[in-house]
Amino acid sequence: MVSAFLGRVILGPPWLNPDDKAREDSIMTTLNTSTKSFKEQFEVITQPFLQEAGLPFASVLDARTIQQAFREQEALFGQQDVFSTEIVLWAFLAQTLRDGKGAACSAAVADIATYMLQTGQRPPSGDTGDYCRARAKLNLQALQNLVRQSASHLENRVDPGWLWKGLHAKLVDGFTFTMPDTPANQNQFPQHPSQPVGVGFPIARVCSVVSLATVCVCNLALGRYKGKETGETALLRTILDGFQEDDMVVFDRYYCS
Repeated sequence: MVSAFLGRVILGPPWLNPDDKAREDSIMTTLNTSTKSFKEQFEVITQPFLQEAGLPFASVLDARTIQQAFREQEALFGQQDVFSTEIVLWAFLAQTLRDGKGAACSAAVADIATYMLQTGQRPPSGDTGDYCRARAKLNLQALQNLVRQSASHLENRVDPGWLWKGLHAKLVDGFTFTMPDTPANQNQFPQHPSQPVGVGFPIARVCSVVSLATVCVCNLALGRYKGKETGETALLRTILDGFQEDDMVVFDRYYCS
């Protein structure tokens, strides 16, 4: 079932009862909140989790699942080493959710050392070089598969009360992001035409599918931000097979153009 009324979902969905007016007002207040406030709200959720000693993701993303995903891509590494695939991925995920010194590689190595001591293993030295080289080995396709598998796992176990009329609402939207201006990125992704060649940051476009029930990214397609077949609708066509019969897909009006 496909729907194209994201504006109505946000501003006044047809199934909203009059008694839910207060809830709608609360939603609108949240939507109008500044980016800084959103960040603060997000940190309220993430900080208790990230403040756990060691590698908090080890308790929510098991090693066997990680190993299988990387083995399928022939990208599993370091299984007899301190910086194994699962250890490096757990540390890297924590890095992405932290700011300041907490996002530094030295902090990630310290987390790994704490985890190793907790589990009775030999901790690494404070040198970040080995960790950084191991992190560079993380296979992109394996990471994308892990995102999809994790989202599917949660979606299959979601409380029925979180669904809409028994349907799994999936929100589709696109966005762009910039990357470090390395030669490899510059060659694959174009920069904004208003910037001098070789000076601007490469830009990529993403079309993402997000679950309304779990707020997980269920799927995404990545491409160049301009050029033939690089628009949101073109990227969406490459991941249409990820939808299920009981999904309700919600678009904004761009997808009706």
